[in-house]
Amino acid sequence: MSDLIIVQLYPDELGVAGDRGNVMALTTRLGHAGHSVTVVAHEAGSELPSDVDLVVVGNGPLSAMRNIHPDLLANGERLRALRMSGVPMFAYGSGAELLGHSLTLLDGTSLEGLSILPFRATRVATRSVGYVIVDSPFGQVVGFEDNASRWTLDSAAMPLGILEVGTGNGEGSGEGVRDGSAMGTQVGGPVLPLNPVLTDAIIASIGERRGFVVAPSALDAELDRYATRARGVVISHAKHVFSRI
Repeated sequence: MSDLIIVQLYPDELGVAGDRGNVMALTTRLGHAGHSVTVVAHEAGSELPSDVDLVVVGNGPLSAMRNIHPDLLANGERLRALRMSGVPMFAYGSGAELLGHSLTLLDGTSLEGLSILPFRATRVATRSVGYVIVDSPFGQVVGFEDNASRWTLDSAAMPLGILEVGTGNGEGSGEGVRDGSAMGTQVGGPVLPLNPVLTDAIIASIGERRGFVVAPSALDAELDRYATRARGVVISHAKHVFSRI
């Protein structure tokens, strides 16, 4: 079986919302399928590996975004080259915003993004908090949203999915952004342990690039049962909006 490399960008700064759980969901299911996985934590000042199978980036506060921003820009050409070579990318929250074109802040200033994901983010005064349900091409995705951002997709860009419940991008009925095997979302939870269909879609994109197919494993059954129970709680409460602060 394949030896795979997952790069998690800035896990200490952009890993405050259970983002290691997303990486764990991926490595566990890949391991059950017989693949060995090395997770490389890229921190500011370290060197990105040359051979990468997936890039994952998570969520963090504005202060953390500012701290890693110079290093991100310094590695922008390398990350864009990885994406151009077909490397899948999965980004959540503010990490996704840094992979977009730009993030405009409340004071009118902005942070430059890498233009890997086709959207622009704008911070807004009203915070959206609550359960979210999304109808995606991979199946129903559920979780929790807690953000104060509006995402404006490029004219030809596709959302990750269409909202059944929640605020999503804050414009229209879309949630997240999808460009081939690169995805960005505001759905937390963390989202991948809660949604095996999304995890398996990311794994399938790794396999497609590397030339293998990941067959379902009986070892995933217990994890899937836990996910089903947790998803049931989200779905049963999803009509209740916790707050807008």
